[in-house]
Amino acid sequence: MPRLRRLLRSALVTLIGLLLSLLLVSGLQVLAARVIDPPLTLTMLEASWDYSRARGELLLWEREWKDLDELGTRVPRAVVSSEDARFWLHHGFDWQGICSAVEQNRERAASGDTRRVGGSTISQQVARNVFLWQGQSYLRKGLETLYTLWMELLLPKERILELYLNVAETGVLTFGVEAGAQRYFQRSAAQLSQEEAGRLAAVLPSPRRWGVQGKRASARTVWIENNLAPWPGKPGFDEALARHRERAPGPLDCW
Repeated sequence: MPRLRRLLRSALVTLIGLLLSLLLVSGLQVLAARVIDPPLTLTMLEASWDYSRARGELLLWEREWKDLDELGTRVPRAVVSSEDARFWLHHGFDWQGICSAVEQNRERAASGDTRRVGGSTISQQVARNVFLWQGQSYLRKGLETLYTLWMELLLPKERILELYLNVAETGVLTFGVEAGAQRYFQRSAAQLSQEEAGRLAAVLPSPRRWGVQGKRASARTVWIENNLAPWPGKPGFDEALARHRERAPGPLDCW
């Protein structure tokens, strides 16, 4: 019995040590991302490997880093409108979107539809794209939650958005909105029109399959233009923020 207690105590100490190490390492990684632009991500390496293996030759990705203030307003706002309309209103987790996704998934499951609706915010996507890997698992989702919490604590919203705009996949072996703008429109993202910015943002849900001139992207572009996200400094932002704080559900409201 004393030996069993020693083993349990040792296991508990080891577990606590691992958890504290994880907290420290992840926090330091996020803190570093405040000032260091990530040169590559696991998603980029994975895409390069997949296409290189399929083609039988080494294929690398295209990306050109741009600071947020170099991108203008059209593309960033179109991307936020497409991917996370309440980005400036929430603190990393959009519980309104999550609750909606939970309800839709219940309805789909009841009808036999196995497809699932996601509720990931831009902050969660940055956690996944910059620090982690793609794929579905409880481990990755748990780590994604941890990194998201750290980012919302340690990084300004502007930096989180800047990271996303530079690592998001915008086409085959194309990452970041600047590389996407050059690929599709042969000019800088800051020079795109409102419609072009919407088309670039519209492919983000499926950048390897959708083209900016395709039917799905065209329909989504119209939706984006008619549903621009609340934006700091723009008319109506303060009212949208006040409504969100008053009405937004919490994590316990989704189940």
